[in-house]
Parts: sequence; C-alpha cells; structure tokens
Amino acid sequence: MKIYMMGDSTMKYNNIYSYPQVGWGQVLHLFAKNECLIEDHAENGRSTKSFIEEGRFDTILNRLQPGDYVICQFGHNDEKVNDPTRYTEAFGTYQENLKYFADKTKEKGGHIVYATSITRHKFENGVCINSHQDYPRAMLEFAKKHGYTCIDLNQLTIDLYNKLGEEASKKFHMIFPAGAYAAHPEAKEDHSHLVMEGALMIAETFVRALAKTNDSLKNCFLDLQNKEPIDEKMLID
Repeated sequence: MKIYMMGDSTMKYNNIYSYPQVGWGQVLHLFAKNECLIEDHAENGRSTKSFIEEGRFDTILNRLQPGDYVICQFGHNDEKVNDPTRYTEAFGTYQENLKYFADKTKEKGGHIVYATSITRHKFENGVCINSHQDYPRAMLEFAKKHGYTCIDLNQLTIDLYNKLGEEASKKFHMIFPAGAYAAHPEAKEDHSHLVMEGALMIAETFVRALAKTNDSLKNCFLDLQNKEPIDEKMLID
C-alpha cells in the first residue's frame, strides 16, 4: 500500500541542498505504520493548475494502484492572481481541479484525502490571521459537498500559533540569522516555509486530526494516543 502526496513547497521533500527547509510530507513516514509507504510528489510553487498542466498528477496516476491513497494540499499558489500559469478562482477552477483529482483517483481505485493549506506565520496586532483568502473554505465546502475527508490544517495551525504567540511560533519557520546554514548563508525571514520542528508539528497535527475521522487512511498511521513500548534494555551500548 502506498500514500501519494501532492501539493506545494510546504509539503515537499527537500534534500541537503535546501536544508534546513523541510516539508511536512517529508516527515509523515515517521508517523506511519511500517507497511505503508509514502511517496512525496509535492513541488515548490505549484498550484492545482500547474500541477495538472505539468503532468505531475499524471505521474501519480500512472503509479497509483487500487487501494492506494492520495493526500492533496493546494492553495498557497492558486492565490497568485498575477500569474496565469498558477492562478485559479477559489470557487471556480480551484474546486473544479479538486474534483478532477478526486474523479481520476477514484477511477484508478484510489482514495483521496484533502488538507487545507497550512497557515503562514502572519500576525496582525498580535493575532495570527488567515492569509489564504477563500481557498481553505472552498476546499472544505467542496469536500463536504462530495463526501471527502478534509483536514483543516489552515485553521488548526492558526489556532496553534495564536496559542503559542508570535515569537514562540517562529521556531517552525525558516527564520534565522546569516551564517546559520551552509545552504542559506544569508539571513532568512521566511514566514511560509518550514524547518524540521515545523514539519513534524504539521505531520503530527494531520495524523491527530485524521484519527478523529472515519476515514480509512487513519489506519495507515500510528495511534498517537498509545505510545508503543520500547525495550530500553536492547538500547544499552
């Protein structure tokens, strides 16, 4: 059984050349059962439109087998109104593309689950705000109408950031001084993309929220309410 991930840079698998940037799809396997393999096809800067037009979704479909799963998170780049190669209307082509993903996945015998875009680390007057316009709501309404599971990562991360506060929640993002990392010698104030701690937080948030649903995908992941025992004696050097 495989889980295919499709989305943007916040989900993407990153190699050493972009370290310390880490997408949450890159670490989701840490929460998965051993027999469930994960392929992360998310890519920087992609929207539902460009992911389809570049043939990236076709790559997943060509590999998809009956019983496999797809996790879909888009919205960050569908918002780019000044870029016709990526822009979609939230209650128009965006929802149409979400339906296309679902229909094609179903045709191949797969099962799709949606996730709204994670929040940006954007605060106004000390409050983390929704910076994704109508896209999270459009995905949630589409999923509800057609009977698909949708994990609202946007609202879940907004709530968490407001609980932690603006300064404490910076630890999840690419915010660091010059010289901290070889791949990024310059200072970074990137309030969108994640470091390891942020990626782990998103993956855990997704798995915990999924566990509260009736979706069969939850059976691919560990039960985070019951920690598996570790034989500490076997770890003695």
